[in-house]
Amino acid sequence: MVGIATFAFFISLGLGVRTVVLGKTFPLDQLEVVPKSLDLAVGPLSLGGGAVIDQAKVEELEAIEGVEVVYPKMRLTVPSLGIGGKEVLGTDLRSEMVSDGIEPDLVQKDVDSDRPFRDFDDPQSPDYTPPEACETDADCGEDRYCGMPAGYQEARRNKDKKEGAQKPAKVCRHYIPVIASEHVVELYNGALRRAHGFPKLNPDFVLGIKFDLKIGASMVGASAKDNTIREKGMLVGFSRKAITLGITMPIGYTKRFNVAFGKPEDAQRYHSVILMVPEKDDVAAVAVAVEGLNLEVADAGAEQAALLIEIFIAVFSLVSAVIVGIAAVNIMQVFFMLVYERQHEIGIMRAVGASRGDITAIILGEAAVLGVMAGLAGVLMAVEAAELFDAVSANYIPDFPYKPQSYFMFPWWLIASSLGFSVAFCVFGAFLPARRAARMQPAMVLSGH
Repeated sequence: MVGIATFAFFISLGLGVRTVVLGKTFPLDQLEVVPKSLDLAVGPLSLGGGAVIDQAKVEELEAIEGVEVVYPKMRLTVPSLGIGGKEVLGTDLRSEMVSDGIEPDLVQKDVDSDRPFRDFDDPQSPDYTPPEACETDADCGEDRYCGMPAGYQEARRNKDKKEGAQKPAKVCRHYIPVIASEHVVELYNGALRRAHGFPKLNPDFVLGIKFDLKIGASMVGASAKDNTIREKGMLVGFSRKAITLGITMPIGYTKRFNVAFGKPEDAQRYHSVILMVPEKDDVAAVAVAVEGLNLEVADAGAEQAALLIEIFIAVFSLVSAVIVGIAAVNIMQVFFMLVYERQHEIGIMRAVGASRGDITAIILGEAAVLGVMAGLAGVLMAVEAAELFDAVSANYIPDFPYKPQSYFMFPWWLIASSLGFSVAFCVFGAFLPARRAARMQPAMVLSGH
């Protein structure tokens, strides 16, 4: 029972940790591909970088066998400021914003349908609706605001401001939908809030928070642009596909902002792409193909993490097997004693017609029943120990990034395997005593010889 409990406990712990590490921290169903760059260290500086992936490379990546779909990612290459949070924290925060853009299809499963993640300002989108004139935010409802038309500020940046030119009428604008990594909330709840005395955030209740975005503005004077683009954003969800620290918006917005402060070709210059690889067995081959295109897979430590977890599971499985093996020896001794004590009963059964096979089946059947009972007790003990561990973690271990609600997983096959091992080792331990019982001669046993 103790051996089965140990086996179930540590295997379930390994499965739970692997789910968190390889499912959230290092997801293996996607590979992020970045351009190779040669960095040269010069004192405290690293020279080089700046390489990007163009549309031609994206098409080559789409042709790799095993790749289901390719999603380009584009960093916002100009500084920006985010201002907001008063409705949640009681005061507005002002922060430099690290931003990137991704294809909306990549994260549709991670956002609420009531707050869609899409490019509302793209006239080519089938969901595009012409803006309506307005005078105040109250004219636009809860999910829109009254502001200058999309593209107006970008156009002003690219031509001289004409004296006396009239501003266009205000229209109802959608907030730029943004998503954030769960890592951001974990870091805030684990460290930032303590330093500033802010309240702990519940991710489900901060969805819908609105804030101002100033594209081109910066708290670093040398980085700020002469003109800025003012927008408003809304947090619509959390996703592990979002940038780790910062905000992620639909890639259409990022393209337009980069072009407004740069050149038209910046709309096709990606800083990385995500390859969706549904079959984990194809990951290695896809990585090799990526290297052949003079690109590289961003190393997030997934392979090392996976190897360490597998070693962890293997070591504790071996320890559990040793414990169960010792238990089988003890079972053997117990059944030898039981056979000795029941030899008169066995002799009577043989005398009335029971065959050697019948006696063996009876002894092994009793061992199997014992195995089922011990297995169920062991699994129950493991589940109770896991719940106790989770309770201690929830109450006494401080929050940390990706801290799970439970460290354990008990899939059906683990429970079935635990019961199977328990039955197998009990039957194995009872095999020799059963053979000895089957070989007893009825006449000798009943005569007392």
